[in-house]
Amino acid sequence: MQIKQRRGFTLIELLVVITIISILAAILFPVFARARENARRASCMSNLKQIGLGVMMYVQDYDERYPFNSQSRATLGGEWVSVPSNADFTSTANIFWPLLLQPYTKSAQVFYCPSSSYVSNGNYGNYGANRIIIKDGSATATSVNIAAVPSPSSIYMMMDAGIYKMNPTDAKRGDSGAGCNYLPGTGPGTAANLPAMACTTSELNADYVSGRHFDGVNMVLGDGHVKWLKSEIVYSEAAKCSSGTCGSTKSAWNALVDNS
Repeated sequence: MQIKQRRGFTLIELLVVITIISILAAILFPVFARARENARRASCMSNLKQIGLGVMMYVQDYDERYPFNSQSRATLGGEWVSVPSNADFTSTANIFWPLLLQPYTKSAQVFYCPSSSYVSNGNYGNYGANRIIIKDGSATATSVNIAAVPSPSSIYMMMDAGIYKMNPTDAKRGDSGAGCNYLPGTGPGTAANLPAMACTTSELNADYVSGRHFDGVNMVLGDGHVKWLKSEIVYSEAAKCSSGTCGSTKSAWNALVDNS
């Protein structure tokens, strides 16, 4: 009786199969990574859409005025005074804008970008408010009335950022600003120039230098709608201004000048 011997793979055949698998992996892995980032960008845009709607509801409840980016507990009083100082979006003295919007968003998670590798110091979240439209709060400050904004649909309001508040100066000079004030994707090649605060260099390099969403940032405009913009476009709009307030300069940062 003749016994048939099974023929195994030769070394050459195995190498060919391994090579084919390696080529397919090299082709498909970037596709999978891009698809994953597209999903994260969509999730981030959804976050910002909820934030934008929260701002619009806040405006309706507070005499058509935008919120401040931070307010002292003493100024707010009442229930805000009793909020623990170690809670998200608070400090011992202040309440930051994400907490002011939580009654409308009903979630704290919407203030964190899924593509950010950096959890900002003080639990500020991963989004920043344009300080020209969402102003710094104080006992004597007056918030911006929506009627005073000539073209809200073209004004930056909330955006992917390194800290809870941003102005054009922060976007232009992230490597010399106080704290982690930076626009993701505009870093100079190293994050060593940024004050470390409670974050690590590796986290900053990923967020500040590499950015979050295909070299761009998600943005809420002054009327609440959301769009994606290249980081360089947001930077160039900031470069039009010579100061953090922009004065009378036309810029997408400047809430008080007609940019239509």
